[in-house]
Amino acid sequence: MRDPDAEAARNGPSPAPALVVVSPDGEELAAVPLATEPIWIGRWPDNDVILDPDPEKVTSRKHCVVERVEWRWRVRDLHSRNHTYLERQGERARVDHAELVDGDAVCIEADSADDASTGNVRCWRLKFTDPEGTVTASETRWLQYLRASQTVWLHGPGRLPRRVEAKGKARRLLLFLLERYCEHDEPRDGVPASHAELKAALWPQDNDPQARSDSDVTNVAWELREALDDPGQQLLRTETGAGYRLVPRP
Repeated sequence: MRDPDAEAARNGPSPAPALVVVSPDGEELAAVPLATEPIWIGRWPDNDVILDPDPEKVTSRKHCVVERVEWRWRVRDLHSRNHTYLERQGERARVDHAELVDGDAVCIEADSADDASTGNVRCWRLKFTDPEGTVTASETRWLQYLRASQTVWLHGPGRLPRRVEAKGKARRLLLFLLERYCEHDEPRDGVPASHAELKAALWPQDNDPQARSDSDVTNVAWELREALDDPGQQLLRTETGAGYRLVPRP
């Protein structure tokens, strides 16, 4: 993985990532350079990007933030009333967290619910520009785990985040491994779990979970891979003869 800061030291300054603020009427208002400090966005005047006028208070006081995480930029919703959306290649989806790539637009509704019901919803658009191509985890497929809601989102190159809809034992396996991943401070090589540990986690109601065969665990692992769209085992890897390893950020 390249280090943009080291490259800048060798090659001199390069065009910085920026947010281009576009009003609900389509007027480009400003370009806000991105550095290391978060950019706070919302209705209140203490934000870095102030979304006004907003007489109906459609946007929240602190609506969302664009922040740097290592060598990546992401948008994070701040539990806003009317949500934050990401637009990419003509598609739009609501997001809680999402990493940004050049050409993305963070969209925040500017009209009231009554206006939205007519289908004529205007939005503030914050266009993310990055001429030098900030390193992002979106160059590969990765998982985002929101512990508070116990939801998991699949991110990938050129695609909007998709919620992982694992069911039953597959969901239990995914959440068990993600909790271990968080408890171990998100190691870069993921977290392994043995067959014995997985049997205990998947069948806690059994008098003797270890009486289960390893193939029972394998069947659940393949169900999870299907939910993750992971036939190549990039995210859920087999530890030969031992168990499985989840690598949320390969």
